[in-house]
Amino acid sequence: MEIELTPDAARWVEAEVASGTYPSPEEAVRQAVDQLRLSALRAKIDAAIAGGGRNTSEEALHFVQKYLDSGGRSVDDG
Repeated sequence: MEIELTPDAARWVEAEVASGTYPSPEEAVRQAVDQLRLSALRAKIDAAIAGGGRNTSEEALHFVQKYLDSGGRSVDDG
C-alpha cells in the first residue's frame, strides 16, 4: 500500500524519525494508526458507559477483542 501524506504530516514524520522517536517512517505511521484505533475504541467504551450499558466485564472484553481482531472496523454486539 502506498499513501500520500500532507506536507505538514510528512514533515512531522521526517522530524520524528530524525529525532530517533521512530526508527522509520513506516513505524511512525503504524504507531499513529494504532493510536487512532485505540482512540476510537476508547470513544466506543466511553459512549457505552455514558449510555448506562449493563455488560459484564467478560462481555466487554469479548467486544474489545472482536474490535481489535477486526482491524478497528465496526463490530456487532452479538
